[in-house]
Amino acid sequence: MRKIFRIIVLVLPIMLSAGLVGCNSDERDARHIHRALVRQQQQADLLIGQLTDVLVRGESFDSVWTITRRHPDILFYVFNDERLLYWSDNWLAADKVMLNGYDRWWYGHAANAHVIGRWTQAGAYNILALIPVKYAYPLRDEAFQNTFIPPFRGDAAWSLSRFRTEEALAVSGADGTVLFYLTRKAETEAEQADLTQRLNDTFSYRNLLSDTEDSIWTPSNVRLRIFYLMFLIMFLLMAGFGLYLLIVHHGLRNMRLRTKILYPMAALVLFVFFYVFVTSVRYVRQTYETRQKKTLQEKCLFIQSALQNQYYWDTELSASKTQGLNIELRDLSFTYQSDIHVYDMSGNLVGSSVPFLFEQSLLSGHISPEPFFSSSATMVQTERLCGRSYMVAYAPFYNGMVGQIGYIAVPLFLSADEMNNDLDNFLAHLLPPYLIGLLLAFLVSWFIARALTSPLANLSESMRRFRLGSHDSHIQYDKQDEIGELVGHYNDMVDQLERSTMSLAEAERESAWRTMARQIAHEINNPLTPMKLRIQQLRRLHDEENPRFDNYFNTSADLLVQQIDDLSRIASSFSTFAKVPEVRTTTVDIAQRLSGVITLFRSNPDNIPIRYIGPDSGVFGQADGDQLPEVFTNILKNATQALVGQPDGDIIVILKEEHDAEGDWIRISFSDNGPGIPAEIQSRIFTPNFTTKSTGTGLGLAISRNIMEGSGGRIEFETSERGTTFVVYLRKE
Repeated sequence: MRKIFRIIVLVLPIMLSAGLVGCNSDERDARHIHRALVRQQQQADLLIGQLTDVLVRGESFDSVWTITRRHPDILFYVFNDERLLYWSDNWLAADKVMLNGYDRWWYGHAANAHVIGRWTQAGAYNILALIPVKYAYPLRDEAFQNTFIPPFRGDAAWSLSRFRTEEALAVSGADGTVLFYLTRKAETEAEQADLTQRLNDTFSYRNLLSDTEDSIWTPSNVRLRIFYLMFLIMFLLMAGFGLYLLIVHHGLRNMRLRTKILYPMAALVLFVFFYVFVTSVRYVRQTYETRQKKTLQEKCLFIQSALQNQYYWDTELSASKTQGLNIELRDLSFTYQSDIHVYDMSGNLVGSSVPFLFEQSLLSGHISPEPFFSSSATMVQTERLCGRSYMVAYAPFYNGMVGQIGYIAVPLFLSADEMNNDLDNFLAHLLPPYLIGLLLAFLVSWFIARALTSPLANLSESMRRFRLGSHDSHIQYDKQDEIGELVGHYNDMVDQLERSTMSLAEAERESAWRTMARQIAHEINNPLTPMKLRIQQLRRLHDEENPRFDNYFNTSADLLVQQIDDLSRIASSFSTFAKVPEVRTTTVDIAQRLSGVITLFRSNPDNIPIRYIGPDSGVFGQADGDQLPEVFTNILKNATQALVGQPDGDIIVILKEEHDAEGDWIRISFSDNGPGIPAEIQSRIFTPNFTTKSTGTGLGLAISRNIMEGSGGRIEFETSERGTTFVVYLRKE
C-alpha cells in the first residue's frame, strides 16, 4: 500500500503538468491567463497607490511619468472631471472605455483591445488603469491579428466576453471575482482584403505586410545562417571533444600538456572570432538604424518647414481650419515618401496622410506622451503597433511667427529586407577572410602547441630511454629559449649523473672487492686448517716411517683434491660476480635463448617436468645475449632444487608481451609449486652471499639481478605456501 501511495505522489504531478488528469489545452490557457492577470493586477495596484499619493500631494506630472514608466504593459490615464490630462501610451484606442465603477477591477472593450480596467479617485483627479489582454482590431489582415498581448498567452481563436455562454471558461482576478469568460465563439469577420490594400498604399505601414519584427533580428540571409551553423557545429564538436578528453583522462589534471595548451587556445580563438563577428553584425544593424534615424529626422524637418509655409498665419489647429489638412499631408507624403500625422496643442490628432488607421481605431488619436509631456518636442523615439517596434520622429508645428500650434509625427518601420541587404553585402566581404583567419588561427595554435611540447616530449622519451654510458643520452636542441635552458640543464645533469655513477660504481667495486676479500678469506680459511693438519700428519708419519703412511696418504690425497676443487669453485664464483656489471645490451631473440635453456633443464636428474608456453623464436628484446641464459639458468636451477623430493613437482614457464605507461615489455614468468620462500628471508633473496642451501655461494640471484638491471629490465618474485613465481621483464626492441 505504501509503494502504491509513493507511485501516486510521484506520477500525479507529472500527469497534471502534462494535462493528463482532468486538464486539456483550453483549461491550461485559462490558468495561464489567470496567473498573468493576477500578476498584472498586483503590479497595477502598487502603481495606483503610488500615483494616488503623488496626485493628492499635488506633485508635478513628471512624477506621474516616472511612476508609469516602471511597467509599460499597464496603461494609465489621468482625468480632471472629463478632461484627459495624462496618458502613459498612445497605441490603445481607449476613447470608448467608460466609467464602470471605482476601486474594483472590471472587464472592458476598447476600440482595438480587450482590457481589464480599474478607476481610482485621487483627490480632484480620476485615475484609469488599463491592462490590455488581447487585441480586438475591427479590421484585420496578416499584420493586424487579434492575438493575446504579452505577458498573456493563449490560442488566438479565443473570444473574450463578459457574458457566460455554454462551455465558456471563467477567468477570475486576484480577489476571485470572475472578470470575463473565454469562449470559442467566432468573431465577426473583418474587412481583411480592404485593409491590406490600404496598407499597401501607405509609405511607412506597408512594411507591416512584408516584414515581421523577428525577421529583422533573426539571420535571414544565407551567409549569416551559414556562419551561425558553422559556429554551432564547431562549438558542438569542441564541447564533445572536450568532454571526451575529460572522460578519457579522468579530469583536467591528467591531460597531456599539448592538449592543455591547444584546446583552450582553440576555444579562445573560436570565441574571439564569434564575438568579433557578432559585434560586427550588431554594428551593421546599428549603423542601418542610425542612418534611417538621421534620414527620418531630415524628412521631419523638411515637412516641418513645408507645413510652416502653408500655415503661416494660423494660430491654432482646429477642425474648422484644417479641413484640407489631410489632403495636404497626403501630398507631402508622396513628396517625402513617408506618412505624416499632425496633432494639436492638446495632443489630439487633427490630420493624417493615412486617416483610416485612426478612423478604424487601429491607432489611438492621442500623441505619444513622451514628446507631449517632456520639455523637448523634437525627438525620435520607438513606439509599438500590433507587437511591432517602429521609429517616430516628432517635431513642433510652427506657424510663420514661430509660434507652436501643434505637433508633427513622421513614422518609419525599419525594413528587414534593406537591413539584410546591407548585412549581406557586409558579410560578402567579411566572411571569407574571417573563415580563413579562423582556420589559420587553429593551425597556428596547433603549431605553437606542438613547438612548445615537442621538446618536452623528446626530453621525456630521452629520459625514458636513458642508460648510463650510452652515447645518445644528450638531447639536441639549438634554440635559446626556456626549453633550451631546460634541455641544457638536463644534458648537464646527465653528465653529472654519469660522473657520479662512475664514482659510485668505483666506490662500490672497491667496497665489493673488500667484502669479497673477507668472504674469500673466510671461505678459504675453512678448508685450509684441516688441509694443514693432514699435511703435518703425513709428514710426521713419513718421518717415523710408519707402515700406515701409504694408506693415510691415499686418503689424504683424495680429501685434499676435494678441498682444492672447493677452493677453485669459490674463486670461480666470485670472479663471475665481479664481471657482472660489464653488460653489453643488444637486440636478442629472447624466445630462442629461453627455449634453449629450458631444453637443457628438461633433462634434469630428478625428472621434474618443465612446461613452456610461448613461441620458440621471433621475440626480440634488449639484453646481453651472452649473460641472459645465465639468468634463466639460475632461476630454473633454484626452481628444480626447491622441488627435489616432491613427487608432484611442476615448473611452468610463460613468455608473453605487455604494454604499460613505461613502454613495451617482454614478460617471462617461472612458476613452481614448491614450498615457497619463508617470509623472514624474502627481503634478502637478492643479497650477495646469502643462501639457504648447504652448497653454493648465494650469488646466483644477485648476479641475475645485476644482469637484468644492466640490460634495462628487472626481476621480481611472488611466493606463497603453494609455490614461487619469478618474473623477468625485458624491454622490447
